[in-house]
Amino acid sequence: MNHKLIFIDIDGTLFDHKKDDIPESAKEAILNAKSKGHKIFLSTGRPYADIDQEILNLPLDGMIISCGAVVYVENKLIYCTTYPQKELISLIQFMLDNNIGFSLDGIHKNHLTEEAFNCLSGLILKNNEDSELSRAMMAKNNCFPFEEMKKEDLKKVVKISIFTKNKEACEKLFQKIPDSLTGFMYKNNHLRLYNGEISIKGITKGTGLQKITSYLNKAINDTIAIGDSLNDLDILKIAGLSICMGNGADECKKAADFVTKDISDDGLAYAFKYFKLAD
Repeated sequence: MNHKLIFIDIDGTLFDHKKDDIPESAKEAILNAKSKGHKIFLSTGRPYADIDQEILNLPLDGMIISCGAVVYVENKLIYCTTYPQKELISLIQFMLDNNIGFSLDGIHKNHLTEEAFNCLSGLILKNNEDSELSRAMMAKNNCFPFEEMKKEDLKKVVKISIFTKNKEACEKLFQKIPDSLTGFMYKNNHLRLYNGEISIKGITKGTGLQKITSYLNKAINDTIAIGDSLNDLDILKIAGLSICMGNGADECKKAADFVTKDISDDGLAYAFKYFKLAD
């Protein structure tokens, strides 16, 4: 088998939110595949600031982050595109006026409104109510309150992430998205709110994969993408081999070449073994 470039989503694919952990079987499969000469890349909607150290400690050859807006090979930034300022400022004003919680995901740090800040800090601290500890932990992760955002930070925004219980206002927001941007929203049962992303049109995990294959002079046929959610659709359609998790969205299952087991049933490791990427 040719050495493959394997692109792995984080949430729902690598990281099991029900168990709040990466399955040991997934870690072992990744290490084994790496030892066989395959290259391992993250492919995530998360900005860099939201990626846990445990994930960064995996033997990674690069990352597609913020849904393709930022791309690394090894530790080298090979691609980055930022938000058009006029559209960004307009969306921020609408979200503030309509009480929609959001995070402005930057290249190196994020700025969050109170609703989004409380949501993510609660996850980090496992619902600990110590507000000062929350602020310290979030700052350690390069996540800061929206009120602390400076003008120069606006120029480094690569994606908007939505965290809100205000479904009606969120639907109105998505009706206002200009042609230069694209987005989606869904009900997040784990967080008990509505999640969404607004990104630059034409920039996806799939374009991130293409940036990496071009940079490394590798064929698309030698790529494998593994994911579960709507922001994985494009990369699943582009990759040489596409794998959807058993817990994945129906649209992803339809687009994938193969549907593996649920993440909680060692689905990532099962896929690696099925395609002989790992023993």
